[in-house]
Amino acid sequence: MTKEQFLEKVKELVDDGFTDWIMATAQKAVSSGALNLDGHEDNYRLPKIFISAMGEEIKAQYAPTTPKEIRERNNLANFL
Repeated sequence: MTKEQFLEKVKELVDDGFTDWIMATAQKAVSSGALNLDGHEDNYRLPKIFISAMGEEIKAQYAPTTPKEIRERNNLANFL
């Protein structure tokens, strides 16, 4: 894989409904009452908490499945 191929594939994953998925999940969280909106000030704290939770969901959805892939992910995480 070339650098260009890698970057294009990352862009495709991010552009291919990623934002739509996050926003739909945010709407679902608001509609379900899972968020205590009244308990938070008008700042970025609650949205950051939501993005952190989404990060966990994204991690689960895209988790590597083989030992080799897991090692590669863990190694990469050290550089991010």
